[in-house]
Amino acid sequence: MTAMAAWNQRLLPAVRWLPAGTAMRRWLYQTRFRAGKYHCGYSGVYGGFEAARLALPPGLAGFDHDAMADIDHYTTTAGGFEPMPATEYPVLFWLREALDEGARTLLDLGGYVGHAFRQYDRYLAFPEDFRWTVFDVPRITEAGRALAGKEAAQRLRFTNAVDEGCGMDILLAAGSLQYLSENYLQDRLSAWADRPRHVIVQRTPLHARRSFVTIQAVITRARQVAFCPYSVAERAGFINGMLALGYQLVDSWEKPRSLDVPFHPECHVETYSGLYFRLKAS
Repeated sequence: MTAMAAWNQRLLPAVRWLPAGTAMRRWLYQTRFRAGKYHCGYSGVYGGFEAARLALPPGLAGFDHDAMADIDHYTTTAGGFEPMPATEYPVLFWLREALDEGARTLLDLGGYVGHAFRQYDRYLAFPEDFRWTVFDVPRITEAGRALAGKEAAQRLRFTNAVDEGCGMDILLAAGSLQYLSENYLQDRLSAWADRPRHVIVQRTPLHARRSFVTIQAVITRARQVAFCPYSVAERAGFINGMLALGYQLVDSWEKPRSLDVPFHPECHVETYSGLYFRLKAS
């Protein structure tokens, strides 16, 4: 049961008798949401990413903060990272295919401090000449460089310039597209004269019938709350946008995770998606 569902069971029945009960339930939820009571909670539906950004509650906005770059928990266990979840194996498979074809450069779009590199390297043993570049916001990449420096991770680097992805062999977007503006991936790819041959999308919410933007609350390890716009693309439109750029959809898979925006049942997403696109030969 989700935190929101448990809260509904405990609290909402108590206010159903009140006048304008739905309005009261909305107010109670908003009060708790703004106070940071829901980690990965969602609120509202907005006309676009910018509209959601302008509607963010008071608090940390986005991920470019020291509080969001806490890397201590990555160094407290052997290897620093949890075992590979089963839903990551399709990514491993297609990365291996790309490596076998000679791919040696990758842009990790919104890759935080490089955790995906470390996880996948355990299984794939990336070649010495392989270069994994993480694109993220400045505070995150600063923390990532500090961590990589301690490990002498020569194959891992960080950038704040997404267009460095032009000319790379692989683009990986694992759990990041929802934190970027609508059509961000297609817009960047369309601007690149030399597009990645391989594009892997992972842990991304795609809706069966609509696109929308909501606001997500994230609770940091220091118990601070950060709010950020959270965009969800319509699945067919997202895929068609990639096809229009010359890609073909080779594979797709699902991650058992749902998304619900309270008071907006039309925005329910049953599972998160994984997709592998390959650029057609010219």
